[in-house]
Amino acid sequence: MSEQEWVEKLESKPNYKLGQNFLIDSNISRKITKLVQGQLADPIIEVGPGTGSLTSELLKDNYRIKAVEIDGNLAEILNERFIDVPNLEIFNEDAMEFDYTQLQGPWWIFVSNLPYNIGTRLLVKLITEVPVIHRYVVMVQKEVGDRIVANPGGKEYGALSVLFKLFTESKIQFDVSKNCFYPPPKITSSVLTIQRETILDEETRIRAFEISKIAFQQKRKKVRTSLKSIISEDRLVELGIDPNNRASNLTPENYYDIAKDIL
Repeated sequence: MSEQEWVEKLESKPNYKLGQNFLIDSNISRKITKLVQGQLADPIIEVGPGTGSLTSELLKDNYRIKAVEIDGNLAEILNERFIDVPNLEIFNEDAMEFDYTQLQGPWWIFVSNLPYNIGTRLLVKLITEVPVIHRYVVMVQKEVGDRIVANPGGKEYGALSVLFKLFTESKIQFDVSKNCFYPPPKITSSVLTIQRETILDEETRIRAFEISKIAFQQKRKKVRTSLKSIISEDRLVELGIDPNNRASNLTPENYYDIAKDIL
């Protein structure tokens, strides 16, 4: 069956509130799978598999997959489609509430056409709380991808950019047309690879992210004002940070230095 035919098996229309836009272009699924770059039988966690377009391609490479799907109807379709596949476990659960401590053993790879409604929140949660996931291949809204890889001083640069630069190496690999989905979303999507290595000072880096969020909440103000409850102007100067700069002018390293100084 084609991907479109699997989508047509749905008993109801795609749920807008759950961010359901199903990938129906198998060529895109294959391009995403090639970016996984895992080894035979590597463990993968897939969120929002939908009707299984990406899942099907991943299984061709013999990965072991845990697939988390919140929609019960879709979970039934996945069980039907992959009924005889031993290396796939399907969890009819909310990805935001899923117990990621069960990801035991070697490094895990996260693969997902991320639902738009939870994409950013879930990535932040996983990057900061689930270090066993060391590689991500994800499709997100193009604007989210641009924010993740943005550099200091750019209009897309923000706390999300700071987090990903402190914890990962991230790269936009290619954009995906809205015509590759059913129903077509109103926006373009981007596929990113995100590499997260072992980090020994996670507490400091998480604190740096929290400080950047405070600064960007008042991004038009100078950091001597937006961060005055955290660090003095004199101390900023001693750390080599111009207190007249605004949040978007501070590098991830600047936020890290502040976090290290106040911990």
